[in-house]
Amino acid sequence: MITNRDLVESFRDPIRRAILVALRYGTESIKEHTTTEETIKADGTKVRTTVVEEKKTKRFWLTVPDIVANVEQYLPEVDVSKYNCYYHLPKLVEQGLVEEFSQKDEDDSKSRRGIYYRRTAKVFIIIDSKMSGDVVGSYFKLFKDGLNVDMKEKDWGHLEDLMLRQIEMVDETMEYLATQMKDVDIESTALSDLLQGLAYIFLSDNDEFLGIQKEIKDVILTPCCGNTTDMDAVCSYCGDSIEKGEMILRNVEGKSQSFCSETCADNFVKSLK
Repeated sequence: MITNRDLVESFRDPIRRAILVALRYGTESIKEHTTTEETIKADGTKVRTTVVEEKKTKRFWLTVPDIVANVEQYLPEVDVSKYNCYYHLPKLVEQGLVEEFSQKDEDDSKSRRGIYYRRTAKVFIIIDSKMSGDVVGSYFKLFKDGLNVDMKEKDWGHLEDLMLRQIEMVDETMEYLATQMKDVDIESTALSDLLQGLAYIFLSDNDEFLGIQKEIKDVILTPCCGNTTDMDAVCSYCGDSIEKGEMILRNVEGKSQSFCSETCADNFVKSLK
C-alpha cells in the first residue's frame, strides 16, 4: 500500500508509471530442456536420440531494453527511451518501488549494462486521499468559485472538519480492503480508483459516514442544485437548461430524451448516425 506522498507522485509521473507498468508485465523467455536416450538394436548398433523441448516462462527481472520494449507494446502513447529509464530507475530503486540485480563485472562499475530490475511488489495500491496535497482546499475552491457557495467563516471551519473526517474514513476503509486482496492483474492507479469506489459502498451502512455525507449535501449541494437530480430539465444535445413548458421529448433508440428545441433534437439524432 502506497501512502507516502513522494511515492504517490511517482505513480502520477507518466514515465515512472510507464516503467512500473512495463515491469509488471514482465517478458516471455524460452528455456530448453534436453533429454538423451540411448537404445541398442538387435544387431548391436547403438542409437542415441536427443529430444529438445522448449518451454515458455515469464521473467520479471528486466533489462532496460526489455522495459522500453514493454512500454512500446503496452503503452505506445508514452514515449520512454533507454535514457529516461537510466534516469528514473535509480529514483524508483531509492524509493523502494523497484529493486535491481547486477550481473556486471566489478571493473565495469560505470556501465549500466548487465543490470536487471523488477518491482518490489506485484500489486501496488495507492491510498492517496490524505497525501494528495490540499484536497480539501481544492474542494473549497470548487464550492466557492464553481458553485458560488456563501457561508460564514465558522461554517467553513465545520465543513472542513466534516470533509477531513470523510477522507480519513475512506482511507482507513481502503487500507482494510487492501489487506483482504489477493494478487490481481489491474494497473495500480485503476485499482486504487476501484478500491475507493468499493470503500464508499462498504461505508454505505455506516451511520457516522452517512451522517457526514448528508450534512455536506445539505450545506453545499442542496442549496445550489436542489434535493434531487433532474436531468430531464437539461437538453440532451447542448446541455442548456430547459424552461418549463418548452421541453421537447423524442424517443431515440428506445429511450426518451429531452431537448430545448427542435434543432437540438434533430442534431442529436443526426449525431447518432
